[in-house]
Amino acid sequence: MYFYIFIFSFGAFLSTITGGLLASKNESHIGTITAFAAGVLVAVPLFDLLPESLKLAQELDISIKYIMISMAFGFIFIYIVERYFSVHHICEKEVCHNVRHPKGGIFGAAELSAHSFMDGFAIGLGFHFNVHVGIIIAVAILSHDFSDGINTFTLMRSTGNSYKTSMKMLFIDAIAPVLGSLSTLFIHISERFVVLILPFFAGGFLYLGAGDLLPEAHEKNPPLVSVISTLSGFAVIFLISEALDI
Repeated sequence: MYFYIFIFSFGAFLSTITGGLLASKNESHIGTITAFAAGVLVAVPLFDLLPESLKLAQELDISIKYIMISMAFGFIFIYIVERYFSVHHICEKEVCHNVRHPKGGIFGAAELSAHSFMDGFAIGLGFHFNVHVGIIIAVAILSHDFSDGINTFTLMRSTGNSYKTSMKMLFIDAIAPVLGSLSTLFIHISERFVVLILPFFAGGFLYLGAGDLLPEAHEKNPPLVSVISTLSGFAVIFLISEALDI
């Protein structure tokens, strides 16, 4: 069991790093990558996090109302934090404009890293249950972590952070699932906590994708490029989700 946990958590690390490096080596196409990342960030809650939390809520006899409230809090939380730290309203004489601050991207990337930690925790729990369940969960997470790497680097750069700082946050995001997997050897989290934290992350990702990255992509791309790239992000997550449900 420990061998599988180590192998698949390290695979999640490599998947995240690879996605981030792909984004870092193609910064001239950052607008297209941003649109793709926006599609992924919106699709993951709709096709993965929210369905999983609803399914678990039904099994635990928890009202769907609490799932939706948690998602709303997640959306509101990242909205307030990202707007408060990310944007400053500056006026010069009679002309006012908003200036983005890099701390907003750090908070968004930190949430992605927290989600990656939970991904790793899920891998560890799966293998504690049995090898078959652990492998299925790990395959799903490895598929998502590649996009997580792209999202983390893109979000950091789109909010004005330096290349060096963006790479540091990418490494934190990549190491998070390893730490999450190892933590299952020492701690236990109740399913009732998981069923509420998943929609909380879902709400945050919906804001980051639709309210932050998508407008950024619209500014940098021709309309058709934005639409195609965003729908590609949707399609990738949808196909992965459908394949894993077979």
